[in-house]
Amino acid sequence: MAIKINSLLQSKRIDKSMAEPKKVKSGYKMRIRIKNPITKEWIERQRTFKTKKECRDWEANERASVQQGIDPNKTKLLDFFDLWFETFKKNKVGEERKKKILTTRRYLFEFFGENYFINDLNKITYQKFINFLSNKTVRNNPDGKQLSKETVKDYHKVCKSVFIEAVDNGILRFNPARKSVINGRDTSGERKKELSMDEWKKLLESVSEATNSSSKFATLTMMFIGARFEEINGLLETDVDLKNNQISINKAFDYKRKKDFKNTKNFESKRTVDMPAVLSAILKDYLAEKNYKKKIVSLNHRQYLFPNDLGEPITNAAINKFITKRCKSAEIERVTSHAFRHTRTDMLVLAGADMIYTQKQLGHKNASTTLEYYSSLSEDIQQKNRTIQDDFINNIVQKK
Repeated sequence: MAIKINSLLQSKRIDKSMAEPKKVKSGYKMRIRIKNPITKEWIERQRTFKTKKECRDWEANERASVQQGIDPNKTKLLDFFDLWFETFKKNKVGEERKKKILTTRRYLFEFFGENYFINDLNKITYQKFINFLSNKTVRNNPDGKQLSKETVKDYHKVCKSVFIEAVDNGILRFNPARKSVINGRDTSGERKKELSMDEWKKLLESVSEATNSSSKFATLTMMFIGARFEEINGLLETDVDLKNNQISINKAFDYKRKKDFKNTKNFESKRTVDMPAVLSAILKDYLAEKNYKKKIVSLNHRQYLFPNDLGEPITNAAINKFITKRCKSAEIERVTSHAFRHTRTDMLVLAGADMIYTQKQLGHKNASTTLEYYSSLSEDIQQKNRTIQDDFINNIVQKK
């Protein structure tokens, strides 16, 4: 049942103690606390103004909107976006996802401005926003490349989620993002997304021939189970169950910022992955050798499954360098570790695994994401289905 934001905001209890503007270099900072009507958590809001009067006017307006409720015809797009973020996403999603959401907000502000009312949105104005995104150049890119179609689609998904909540709560009558045409730079020829089974086998042979290292065995593990690199990086020795041929993925490793454990991409990403017997045998020998040598133990005494020489998780740069070298040795086009997720999907489909099992093994939030992974219909899958079709029809024709 949809919860009406109007009535919720009217019933919000607020902190009655009046805050005092704080003097800062750029003027005065004002901070207030408001109780979230859905999570019941206190939300802190703050703004900086040039004068104390502007601070108090802003506080009065914020508190008035809470006490009187928000008129759907006077609800600002960014205000509702912030409420959606604080209610459903803040402290509930990983850093990468949060970064994507906040970047979406930045683009909405850049295109619509701060005072645009959400009820002024329609399919045409939103499509103009999508077109605006498709013409944006990638930040800090020396070549001035435009945003890719996939990146635009990611920002579109964020907006669509916001608008769904707005519709459910009576703020919008319809979702303006429905059936939008997603534009952007075509990257299909820029990076290989998956491997054919023949290419996968060639790369497997090349990787297997490489000198033993954490990069080698981490790559082999990703090739067989299609886990994300940050998930592989967060594995401990205790996460490997050789008896039942399973790997427990229950965390990830933030190699970009905190250099420490973090939550997986989403709740569904926490999963138990079935290892093929081949990988189980590989990791059994790897762990036996690793524990025999017992190189440097990490400073925090964690027994990472794939550590570097200092006992810390290997870096993304090290993995990419290794994969690039082995692709060259295998005489196949260079891929990134993410390509192994696409290939793992193809392998499960070719093996006859059902959609739900495939979704759970890859840790996708929903089956639609899994479908997108092989929507391009690889040659191997196409050939399999062609054979199934031919055998079925031949059986009918030849039946007397």
